Amino acid sequence: MNRQAASMSDGLANLGIGLLIAAAGFAAILRVAGTIAAFLTGTTQPQAGITAGLTVLLNPADPAAALEADGLNTIAYWITTTLLLIVLGAGVWWMWTQVRHHSQSVQTDPRRLQGIATSGEVSRVASDTALIKRAGTLRPSLDAPKPSDVGYLLGRSRGKRVWASVEDSILLVGPPRSGKGLHVVINAMLDAPGAVVTTSTRPDNLTTTLRARQRIGPVAVFDPQHLAEGLPAGLRWSPVRGCEDPLTAMIRATGLASGTGLSAGGVEGGGFWEGKTRTALQALLHAAALDNRPPAELFRWTLDPTAAAEAVAILTNSSQAAAGWAESLEAMIDADPRTRDSIWQGVSLALAALADPRVLDAVTPRSGEHFNPEAFLTESGTLYLLATGAGAGASSALVAALVEDLIETARRMAARSAGARLDPPVLLALDEIGNLAPLPSLPTLMAEGGGTGITTMPVLQSLAQARDKWGENAANAIWDAAIVKIILGGASNSRDLQDLSTLIGERDEYTDSTTIGDHGTRSNQRSIRRVPILPPDRLRTLPFGTGITMLRSAPPIVTNLRSWVTRDEAKTLRADRTEIENLLQQRP
Repeated sequence: MNRQAASMSDGLANLGIGLLIAAAGFAAILRVAGTIAAFLTGTTQPQAGITAGLTVLLNPADPAAALEADGLNTIAYWITTTLLLIVLGAGVWWMWTQVRHHSQSVQTDPRRLQGIATSGEVSRVASDTALIKRAGTLRPSLDAPKPSDVGYLLGRSRGKRVWASVEDSILLVGPPRSGKGLHVVINAMLDAPGAVVTTSTRPDNLTTTLRARQRIGPVAVFDPQHLAEGLPAGLRWSPVRGCEDPLTAMIRATGLASGTGLSAGGVEGGGFWEGKTRTALQALLHAAALDNRPPAELFRWTLDPTAAAEAVAILTNSSQAAAGWAESLEAMIDADPRTRDSIWQGVSLALAALADPRVLDAVTPRSGEHFNPEAFLTESGTLYLLATGAGAGASSALVAALVEDLIETARRMAARSAGARLDPPVLLALDEIGNLAPLPSLPTLMAEGGGTGITTMPVLQSLAQARDKWGENAANAIWDAAIVKIILGGASNSRDLQDLSTLIGERDEYTDSTTIGDHGTRSNQRSIRRVPILPPDRLRTLPFGTGITMLRSAPPIVTNLRSWVTRDEAKTLRADRTEIENLLQQRP
């Protein structure tokens, strides 16, 4: 009871002080209004003090008497008073909203949270100086490298630039329209010191970077579905290319089989049937290459196992055929109808896009259109791969096979290079890769690619998307192998948000409390509890253009990401984009 009484006493005291302050302020307004009104009307200035302001309320019809101001006009006085009160109220309201807005900004600003990387920690792991210290290992061929020669600028944090090195695998996670291309992908493509291989389901990154990349090296666009019709430098690439080599045929078949989605779940024994599909495809590709058959013939074989008997004959009669492949393919063709049809369903699904005449044309090179991946990579070329993973003519499996071809070529080039590393490195900017066929080699490439001069940058809409495309274990491997993880706001998967929050870690939160004793005595107490540095709601509501960068073992770095529209050459890039967009609008 005494505690409640003491609390009530404190409240009444505070209320009384507030009322006194309000009364003094109101009296001042009433007195100042007299001064202003007298000045405006040209009458004698009031002689009374500040306290006389309240006496005006006793006789509002005659403020001149209360303020000792002869000739003061009553109407002018009260109009002035009203205007003063309106102006003062508006000013107080504005100040209150500004303070409230600032308070809310402070509370929601992730940069102000304890546990976020400090300026010193950013300098130690991600600054210009930290990057240059590793330059001798990253690109030993350069005598005086700049940070841009050996890294990708992500943005700024604590007033310092944040870099990812060219040997870091970079995983970018953000929902649609969260600025992945605007802040990260396009900048990386523009800054890449060597060749670039990029995928997408839309030509938006292409329109901004194509002209800029043409100034560096050759540019080609593989667009079997004609998503960017009207662009020059269209590439025709045959999946049969190079499959005289059994290893190439195996790699190519792995990429094509991944597009079937059999192992992604939902199909009983999907992994088994995808393996059978891969085995049949590699034999068909090998046979087509040995006999110089066009992709149309390969497509015909995939439609009918009976027609595929031609491939068995080619493998049987060729001295260059891989041992046992003819027998393996023949066994599948001669299997019981149910087994054979199940296998051939996967085979036909892998190359189903060739039913579209446009896609078939894109994989049938003309005379003199031979694509040499090794020369392309050596000349710092840029290859844009456009496809969709759904709808009629979906050719994502072909894109996956082409990417696997390029990756294997890059690995072979690195193996015979100085230090077993490509110099300059190759950038794989795999935008929208989760909406295309899953690359089978991506988990391994994320772990090993950096050491061979291949910078891998997969771009995902969510971690759930990775689990759906690659499976739980492979998705975890991709996440673990990413040296640089960039998380954007706007995600809504509670599991992913909670996992990210747990990974970022916890901090100490202090809570102070005051206890009033029976005799008015006060005691202060402080309690400590562990709370997440960035709880799920904070991660979801990250401002646009802000990302959480997790780099090796450093604390999370709240990064103001760099938009390409702020680059020095932004004006030129906009003009280039307008030119390319005009070409797209003029499609035949």
